[in-house]
Amino acid sequence: MKNSYIILLLLLSSIVHAQDENIKFKFSGFADTYHAVRSQSPNDFMSSRSRLRTEFEASKGKSYMFASLNSTYNSIVEDATKIELREAFFQYTNNNWDFKIGKQIVIWGVADGMRITDIVSPMDYSEFLARDYDDIRIPVNAFRLKYIKPSYNIELFFIPVSEFFVLPVDEKNPWSITNSIEMPYTTDMDNTPDKTLKNSEFGARFSFYLSGIDFSISALHTWNKMPVFKYGYSQTMDTLQLHANYERMEMLGIDFSKPVGKFVVRGEFAGYFDELLEFSNNETITKNTLNFLLGIDWYAGNDWTVMAQYYHKMITDYDAALASDKNSTYATLSISKKILRSTLNLGAYSYVDLFNEASFTRFSADFSMTDQIHLMAGYDWFLGDKGMFGMYKDNSEYWVKTKFSF
Repeated sequence: MKNSYIILLLLLSSIVHAQDENIKFKFSGFADTYHAVRSQSPNDFMSSRSRLRTEFEASKGKSYMFASLNSTYNSIVEDATKIELREAFFQYTNNNWDFKIGKQIVIWGVADGMRITDIVSPMDYSEFLARDYDDIRIPVNAFRLKYIKPSYNIELFFIPVSEFFVLPVDEKNPWSITNSIEMPYTTDMDNTPDKTLKNSEFGARFSFYLSGIDFSISALHTWNKMPVFKYGYSQTMDTLQLHANYERMEMLGIDFSKPVGKFVVRGEFAGYFDELLEFSNNETITKNTLNFLLGIDWYAGNDWTVMAQYYHKMITDYDAALASDKNSTYATLSISKKILRSTLNLGAYSYVDLFNEASFTRFSADFSMTDQIHLMAGYDWFLGDKGMFGMYKDNSEYWVKTKFSF
């Protein structure tokens, strides 16, 4: 049955092309393979997966259709071996209107690798941050209507059925969030909101493109898509039971981007209203939180790029019984340099938890053998004992990846 998706894409491409020569058709994609091994004893494999991504595009006049399919084999996490439809949407655009409907990835804001206003598409943390950020995003089924003008646009969104974070809970997965649990356990990740109209999401985004600065104002009626867990025990008290919880929340945010010579200054601010948080005595509570990010990009010349960001989160009306600290602070630093006539890209990206003194750093080398073939290798380094990076302090790894685009 799953193989029929690939056959369907191939048939669509031939049928569309045969029926109307005015329809522009494109079939493309890539194949990649990624393997990682733990850098310390027992030096086991952290990941070993191969994937075929196929992409189908058809356009005629002001109409456009796109579909992409992932066919993945994962020898570490069996559940990740599957064929899935990643995106499938239709789009119509004229001089002032852009209408898009279907399964799509939604990107808001100007932050790099951090979620401030960019909370429409949830994330897949099956391998935490050890995958490309674009692969971590989860598409959503949505209706998007955009009114377009040269100096501004207005974007309206409606998501009938929400998607939520994918968190690894399988004990065989080295990235499982349950690896620190020493007793038998069960997890209930399906306690998501009922698929009813009242549980839908909707939002709006107003973007302005002025002389010397771009900025946007956004609002979203959504859910806390990262679950907050409650804990319990079986009747025999020998099994821990984890139950995921979700609640309504609202987001109101603003972002901006301003070029200054060789620099680009970026910023985002968002208020989350009624964000679900973990409370004492195995309870949950909703609080308002303020989220602020400031970033700067430096295009220094000679193929050097430096990008830095600072992020701060504060819980208002703080209660000492909360499991989270009142203030959380993070920073990122990205440095990249192209050499050998721009065929080799060397980079380092660090994500630092300033409060818990922990970090994740990815060192990478990307060699373009040809325009179609890329050979990559690197090292993922976890440092610290606390916070979300401390959870993976033993997961530092060497990795290799190859990619062929067609």
